[in-house]
Amino acid sequence: MVTLAETDIREDSEAVLRARLARLEIALADEARKSDTLARVSEAVASCLDIDSCVQVVIDGAREISGAAFGAFFYNLVDTDGESYTLYRLSGAPPEAFANFPMPRKTEIFAPTFDGTGVMRSDDITQDPRYGRNAPRKGMPEGHLPVRSYLAIPVSTRQGEVLGGLFFGHPEPGRFSPRDESLLVGLGAQVAATIESIKLNAGSLAELDHRRKAEERLKFALDSGGMGSWDLDVATKAYEASDLCKANYGRRPDQTFTFADLIATIHPEDRPRILGAIETAIRDGAEYDVEYRVIHPTGELRWLHARGRVAQTADDGGVRRLAGVSLDITERKRAEERQKLLVNELNHRVKNSLATVQSIAAQTLRSVAAPEFFRDAFETRLIALSHTHDLLTRESWAGASLREVFDVELHAMAGEDRVTFDYLGDVRLNPKAAVALGMGIHELATNAAKYGALSTPDGRVAVQWSLEDGVLRLIWTESGGPPVNPPARRGFGVRLLERGLAAELSGGVELTYDATGLVCQMALPLRALEP
Repeated sequence: MVTLAETDIREDSEAVLRARLARLEIALADEARKSDTLARVSEAVASCLDIDSCVQVVIDGAREISGAAFGAFFYNLVDTDGESYTLYRLSGAPPEAFANFPMPRKTEIFAPTFDGTGVMRSDDITQDPRYGRNAPRKGMPEGHLPVRSYLAIPVSTRQGEVLGGLFFGHPEPGRFSPRDESLLVGLGAQVAATIESIKLNAGSLAELDHRRKAEERLKFALDSGGMGSWDLDVATKAYEASDLCKANYGRRPDQTFTFADLIATIHPEDRPRILGAIETAIRDGAEYDVEYRVIHPTGELRWLHARGRVAQTADDGGVRRLAGVSLDITERKRAEERQKLLVNELNHRVKNSLATVQSIAAQTLRSVAAPEFFRDAFETRLIALSHTHDLLTRESWAGASLREVFDVELHAMAGEDRVTFDYLGDVRLNPKAAVALGMGIHELATNAAKYGALSTPDGRVAVQWSLEDGVLRLIWTESGGPPVNPPARRGFGVRLLERGLAAELSGGVELTYDATGLVCQMALPLRALEP
């Protein structure tokens, strides 16, 4: 039979078990809450793209996990006095709460957090024997947030760099458990890794942005200078060309342009020299600096200047890649050719100046009615000759019509009264075309005055031109002069007409030495003539 005492004992044991079970259920629920919060915070931290939001998520979540009244992240800075913390983010109190107080210092209590060597957890900071022993203050300053329970966790990278510290506090003692410490240490490690990753990403993005801007500046400089860039893989001969580089070879941006295409575009006479220069640059690592002619698919001849150097070396020390720029220098080459022609023309005219003056004098004497009129007519034509010389050497001339160029040159030769014209419309010439045609016409008129139709009283010149399919077709026909024989050698005048004039205006010039008189036929594209 159960006695009353035995019943009481059994009931007391059941009460103890129920109380213990209740505590376990509360602890389990609290642990589940902390685990759920930790998972949520960890996921949020992993998705953060900036340090501000990352730190704020951590200290808010850590307060929720640990039950801290206050939480803060202090960023580690280095000043003239050594390391010191600066408040970065705060939770549970307004920023003004720290406005009038100094930052945590590397005191004996907080040294592990500052150094990144360990965690500082205190159930009652005021009872710590190290508390209140750091001048000038003896404990917390007046008005400071009431904190007795403390938990300070260093935030360090895997390389040991201390980024800062997570500080948590509560007005009541004994509020942070070893389990809280363990969870928040894990959060500290995660926030350190995330901050490091964000910094690396930010650095990479900044570097990419810097490179992009540098590439944009380089492209602008290349485009402004008319330079196209290229890159050649030495082993595979893979060739990459910018749009402007393709344009230098007469290709559109959307067209494929290989290394074989490049070599095929180079003028056959220049090709061996360029291949040799490329081989030398590859073999010796020398600078690649060449000028050569290229033939566009349209048949147009252009001049290019290409420069390059080693851009990458192979594992065996040889050249792996060449890179450089190309520049269309056609206008420069033409200017050099014009300068050479002008110098040759000057030498040629100096040698023939006396003969030219003599011819003008003879023609003037034959054309005047009486000797007393000779002086004025002769001086007038000498001045016209001087004006013609100015016209031929003045690159900045605003332009003139084709008929004006003829009139100036023929007037200087005293031959305008013996030249007939046949054309439907005049042609306006740009300065380059006017200078080039003026030189050609002057040469024709000079030769006619010295040796051809204008050297005899009965000689005549017929000039005819027409426009057909964008081409000026001009014919100079002499008659009534001395019998014509082909020259034994091709002098400067012939070279000037057949080569210089044709090349300058991208056209064709043909001289025919007919027995009855010289015939010069020109076929010049209007695009090279008109302003």
